[in-house]
Amino acid sequence: MADSQPKKSGFEPWNPDRWEEEMETHPVFRTQPLREGEELPPLIEALQNLKYDPEENTAEELAEAYKHDGNENFRLKKYRWAVDNYTKALDIKCKNNILNAQLYANRATAQYYIGNYKKALRDSEESKKLKPDHLKALQRGAMCCYQLQEWVDCIAWCDEGLNVEPDDKTLVELKNKAEEEKKIAQRNKRKALVLEAKKKKELEEVKSAIQERGICIAEDNIAKCERPIHPSLSDAMVHLNAGRLVWPVIFMYPEYGTTDYIKEFSEDSRFVDHLNIMFDPENPPEWDTNREYVAENLQLYFTRENLLVPFGKTKMLGEILSHKRGKSFFTPEFKDVDTYQNLEVEWNTSCCIGIPRVYFICKKVKPYLPRPSVTDSHLSNVGMYGPGFETQLPIKMIMEV
Repeated sequence: MADSQPKKSGFEPWNPDRWEEEMETHPVFRTQPLREGEELPPLIEALQNLKYDPEENTAEELAEAYKHDGNENFRLKKYRWAVDNYTKALDIKCKNNILNAQLYANRATAQYYIGNYKKALRDSEESKKLKPDHLKALQRGAMCCYQLQEWVDCIAWCDEGLNVEPDDKTLVELKNKAEEEKKIAQRNKRKALVLEAKKKKELEEVKSAIQERGICIAEDNIAKCERPIHPSLSDAMVHLNAGRLVWPVIFMYPEYGTTDYIKEFSEDSRFVDHLNIMFDPENPPEWDTNREYVAENLQLYFTRENLLVPFGKTKMLGEILSHKRGKSFFTPEFKDVDTYQNLEVEWNTSCCIGIPRVYFICKKVKPYLPRPSVTDSHLSNVGMYGPGFETQLPIKMIMEV
């Protein structure tokens, strides 16, 4: 007879074989908390709707209900759910400032455990505005400042809290740690200022040495390396060592479209000494498959505008950098500051690069590229750039320096 009765919509008849599952759907007998994403059982959903019905509850009762849920989620370490509960409670905007101060402080604690220290600090500040002696808010504000490494603010929050509760162990320990960190930060700042002053002095000494030698370079390029060409030279800078200028130098090999570098090339070092090391016949570069690149077969060049200027391998770097062929081209009278600052080192193969590194072209001597003589009769147009270079620029060859 009972089986013939129509079933009520939304409910299933009691099943004794599944009594444990049935009990878990009842809000009174349920033993496990809801899992994330789990659908609410009908009875629990009905009670939830009744619990948060604005027609059945005052604003303060609703805020208390959300606060209770937030506290429960916090206890279960569901901090993001707790933040959502406290936020819904605050959105009700009830008139109870004490309750609102608690909600802000609770949300600050949940945000702190998530790692949102700035948001937690803002909530602590809001809680303190509503209730200046709220110890929990003062503790959380101090802890947030400590995590944000705001040592002065952390100490201030601790002092406010200790005025409320002088023996609070948390605040006493936190203040001592913040004061110690403050001393370390101040000491590190002093060291950084000393180091910065030292670097500035060294930079001025380098700039002065460059000008004394008649080498012109854009002033700000000594301190900047905005477009490093070779990754191994990204931190290399021209500097002084025992009164001698030391430069990062790049060699370019147009025939193979590759480069090489010397991180520290002293101005009184000869090119041939470096070439003998770089092109050891017993250990040639991987790209020199024909083993043609040895010191005696090589010719070095620098570029000046559209001129290819060869020079002897026995020359020292300082001689080439301050040579009249470069100096006569780009040494200005130091009257026009803007013009001076826009000048570039011309000892490179790319005139748009203005960083304080020196570039030289290295080619082996070939029949189609005659070794320059000491006369101007060998002026010719030579296609400088080989494989690996995007442009084919005509470069005039002039006499060796």
